[in-house]
Amino acid sequence: MSGDPGRMLVTGDLHFRSRPPGDECTLELARFVCDSGADAFAIAGDVGETDPASYGACLDLFAGFGGAKLVVPGNHDLWTTDGDSLEKYRDVLPRIAAEHGFHALDTAPLTLGATAFIGSIGWYDYSFRNPDLPVPLAQYERKELPGVCVWNDGRFVHWDLTDAEFTDRCVRRLLRHYREVEGRVETVVAVLHHVAFRGLLYGPADAAHEFCRAYMGSERLGRLLEDCPKVRYVFCGHRHGPNDGRFGRIHAFNIGSEYLVKRLIDFDLRTGEHETHVFGPAREEGAQSQG
Repeated sequence: MSGDPGRMLVTGDLHFRSRPPGDECTLELARFVCDSGADAFAIAGDVGETDPASYGACLDLFAGFGGAKLVVPGNHDLWTTDGDSLEKYRDVLPRIAAEHGFHALDTAPLTLGATAFIGSIGWYDYSFRNPDLPVPLAQYERKELPGVCVWNDGRFVHWDLTDAEFTDRCVRRLLRHYREVEGRVETVVAVLHHVAFRGLLYGPADAAHEFCRAYMGSERLGRLLEDCPKVRYVFCGHRHGPNDGRFGRIHAFNIGSEYLVKRLIDFDLRTGEHETHVFGPAREEGAQSQG
């Protein structure tokens, strides 16, 4: 496309090939996107599951979309039972994205007219943990609260990095990408998987969800974006619940897709007006997403 993008569609947490009823909702969402005529479409992570083939199969659903296609991976996309998650992040997923016509924002920003798009998986460093919960830092590193819950990244993300180290890499790369585009655009849109602002998290919750706050994202992401003066809109996935908030000049959104319900934000980049399309049945009662 040429010129400035006007209409942007954003979704996330499609978890394709995870649960058949959810996949039906994703198929419905994909048909809507492909028929929309929008200028840009982004997926904010958790595209598929452990098998890389699910990542490509999901992206292939959007082959008929004619605008710019953007993607960042989510923590589920890095899961592996017998491989290296860092290799999957660096090499495998960007290659699959390119094969399906998607621009992998973790690898480079994208500029369309006077608007630039930056993005990152984001990750977490436990800065969102509940300070009133009597849990030592080592327990968060083990990703298990005995008798309560297990955060499955501890079972399926395999690399020789601490969470803080990977978060630092993501933050530094995101800043570098912003600086690459800052001087030649008027507006920057950020697409993340993990949550950038504590104010987008859920309210008081049960013990499992209170423990899992630590894995929702990082305060560093929000501070970075607030320090980037041309960032106006931020879209996050990961948290399976929709909401939004204003943080200074930034309007930030949790997209809010769940395993059985998929959501799509329909956004006007010129005015900030938006609506959310919901694909699926009523909210799954009693579901606890932990990773």
